[in-house]
Amino acid sequence: MKKNNFSAIMLILLFTGGIYSQTNNLTGSPYSLFGLGVQSNSNIGKNSGLGRSGIALNDPNMINNYNPATFSAISEKSFLLDIGFLGELNTIENSSKDELRLSANFSNLAMAFSLNERSGVGLSIVPFTDVGYSLIGIESNVEGSQDSFISNVTGSGGLNDFKLNYGYRLFDNFRVGVSASYLFGSIRETESVLINTSFLTIEEENYYRGFRFGFGFQFDMNNKYSIGLTTDFPTSLNGTQDRFVNKSLDFVGVIVEDEENLNISNFKLPLEIGFGVSSKPINGFTFNADYKRNFWSFTNQRDDIGRFIDQSLISLGAQYRARERGLKYWQNIEFRAGLNYDSGYLKVNNKVIDNYSFSAGIGLPINRRGTSMLNISFTNGQRGAVEGILIEENFNLININLSLKDIWFRKIKFN
Repeated sequence: MKKNNFSAIMLILLFTGGIYSQTNNLTGSPYSLFGLGVQSNSNIGKNSGLGRSGIALNDPNMINNYNPATFSAISEKSFLLDIGFLGELNTIENSSKDELRLSANFSNLAMAFSLNERSGVGLSIVPFTDVGYSLIGIESNVEGSQDSFISNVTGSGGLNDFKLNYGYRLFDNFRVGVSASYLFGSIRETESVLINTSFLTIEEENYYRGFRFGFGFQFDMNNKYSIGLTTDFPTSLNGTQDRFVNKSLDFVGVIVEDEENLNISNFKLPLEIGFGVSSKPINGFTFNADYKRNFWSFTNQRDDIGRFIDQSLISLGAQYRARERGLKYWQNIEFRAGLNYDSGYLKVNNKVIDNYSFSAGIGLPINRRGTSMLNISFTNGQRGAVEGILIEENFNLININLSLKDIWFRKIKFN
């Protein structure tokens, strides 16, 4: 008999509710001060444990947002759901001191299903960038005098990626896909300034929104090797700002400025091209290698203290599973490991802010077929360096994803 409509309605409400409840306080990185923040460490399903690789990976039991062509591989009448959680512990270090920062939250909600034997579609809400920094006790001199003042600056927020993917299998070994993203969110910065007995608070919240489109394909060269290509086209995100300034003198507050919907410069996202290879050299093993190039220099953008440059990302991942459908529980457990290098896209004082990371993960089956998984991964990495005004950041991430697969319209027979 068919699944009842009540389950479908509850799922839709859960998904749409996630759009509005999604928050991006998922990082404590000081480098989230730049641009729109740091690239989100949130991933769907297995990708975190594979070093963020998967452009050529074709797996009917997972939601793979790295290439829309993969959605054509979803088994007919199948439904996939993924709910994620991310925890991050940062160690921040400069030439004089270091500190720890901890952040955690729900990180993603995604679903996908087949339309017919040749095509499938997916819908997801995932953080696109994360912002979460604090600069405490900054002492500066008042211009033209010997007086000084103390300021504290905090930032939070980020952008979300609400994405629709569609994949179609043209031939048995060739799949294509398209994607459409609505990027939206806000970045809030609060600065508190103390000058003698005066107290000044400046709050600015920048809102960005815009659409982005992409394309991808996958080609199976034989039963052991596949290649994939993705393209995300450049776009411009519209920006507006709400600004509030309040001054307090002798404990009497005065509103200096209160304005909404101020026009600010749009933020340009670059052309991104990715290429990937996936191989299964022997039974049970899968290897992935991705290279991606983001052409930031063509946007002609600058940050307040740096300029944008072209960015390269290299991702390597490996997975082992003893049996595709093992009869014993341990045969369905998946073991994963990965490496990731990001050359960085911002140059500050002729120093590029790059980062690298190592990840390890495990997939624990939660059904007999081993198609639904509790995916857990740990990532350790480093960003920046102790040099000049820069600092070194060591980050530790835990990604937990509940990845479920079910069959729609399955008939129940009674004897």
